[in-house]
Amino acid sequence: MNTLLKKSLFSLFALATLIGCDNTEDLILEEGQSSFEINSTNFSNLVLNASYPENAAFTISWNEELDAASTYKVVMATDESFTNEIALGTSEDTNFTISVSNLNALLLDAGAEPYKAFPVYVRINSESQSTEALSYTITPYAVAAPVITNPAADFSIVLDGETPDATALEMMWTDFSTEGTAVSVVYSIELAVAETNFEEVQTIGQVTDLNAFTLSNSQLNALALSLGADEESSIELETRIRATITSDTGVNERLALPVAFSVTTYSTAVTNLFLVGSATAANWVNNNNNAPIIRDPNNKNVYSYTAKFNGGGDFAFKLLETPGQWQPQWGVTNNTFVSNETLGQEPGVLSVPTTGYYKLDVNTKTGVYSIAPYDASAATVYPAMGYIGSSRTGGDDGWSDPDSNLTQSTFDPHIWYAKNVKLFNGEFKFRANDSWDVNWGATTAISGYGVLNSSSNIPVTAGTYDIWFNDLTAGYIFIPVE
Repeated sequence: MNTLLKKSLFSLFALATLIGCDNTEDLILEEGQSSFEINSTNFSNLVLNASYPENAAFTISWNEELDAASTYKVVMATDESFTNEIALGTSEDTNFTISVSNLNALLLDAGAEPYKAFPVYVRINSESQSTEALSYTITPYAVAAPVITNPAADFSIVLDGETPDATALEMMWTDFSTEGTAVSVVYSIELAVAETNFEEVQTIGQVTDLNAFTLSNSQLNALALSLGADEESSIELETRIRATITSDTGVNERLALPVAFSVTTYSTAVTNLFLVGSATAANWVNNNNNAPIIRDPNNKNVYSYTAKFNGGGDFAFKLLETPGQWQPQWGVTNNTFVSNETLGQEPGVLSVPTTGYYKLDVNTKTGVYSIAPYDASAATVYPAMGYIGSSRTGGDDGWSDPDSNLTQSTFDPHIWYAKNVKLFNGEFKFRANDSWDVNWGATTAISGYGVLNSSSNIPVTAGTYDIWFNDLTAGYIFIPVE
């Protein structure tokens, strides 16, 4: 098929790469002395628009040959020799139109990659003749949705409240590569209760041009609970990926098939421990402004307290779960930190050999504890301590001077507190001496350890709290007031 259709006229109408999709470009084959020649063998790239899949990608028209064929075949190839012809379609008239979606599918089947210019050749075949080939490039768009590869269907996850920051689930998926393209793909990870058709969906995160997303135990536990799961129970969930590409040609959104999996939650209830005993400021009075010890924000069973204790003689202490109530109480029996509820009777007391500063560490789950001397001789004794932040007022004016003051313990000058403080949703920092010269911020709510002059702010959920702060360790804890 090397001869040319005579008296042929080609015109190509390209879908514009912008929204003005009615614009056209004409390309004409004119008759020469013995054959038709193309004025230009190339023209500007044609970028297919995913926003208008049923619009015409292009229209080719031609004059009838001398011996008109009953059917014309419009073919495409990836090389000028048309080694492997790809049928675009047929026509019994002298023109042919193909839609954006159909051309896009044929290009992808031919090996084109999404959002990469792909060179092709197009010609018209009659029963025994072919036109000269038209050469140009076309950029297709992505159609196939991402495929979730992890979690596998019906996967089960038992969340671990002992390691809330550890990875519970790493979601992974496959998709085309954006390398070498001018686009980026934003992947939104969605979660819903299984078999609800995502009617109440939560978008739990977004990543760009990545194919993985992780959730910690605490994050997935909170999500499961927010979707209706009970604590320490199982719930069936579904996840899917929404892939969005925004380019000059519009928005292309693809949705992965959902994958179902089950999650077993853990209890989020936490226990506060308060000092009581003659070794502490409260003495043996259970409702005497008893100081709480600091709960580890990453392990609800781990507590620490670095402060002054009275020691020697009969000085001793225990820990209570609720101020004003002697039970449950915690102490040491058989060298194990244990509660009376576990032991079946009151545990023994804890003590230090001499009055001074000590670091107390306890684990309510393992029963491991330690008390070690702490050198506080070089620690600064601040004349004033306060807090500042949007959580004071519910707005940015909460960051304005002066601070809200904390009260310094008369037993230990490094312990500070404020009682019955109403806070708003917002952020918070501790400051010494109403100045930014010495301040502490952190990223964990309720309890944690501040970082000196940190850029981070402590997140606060609205409520009324007793606030405690230790300037030796920057440990803090918010005790909700019922």
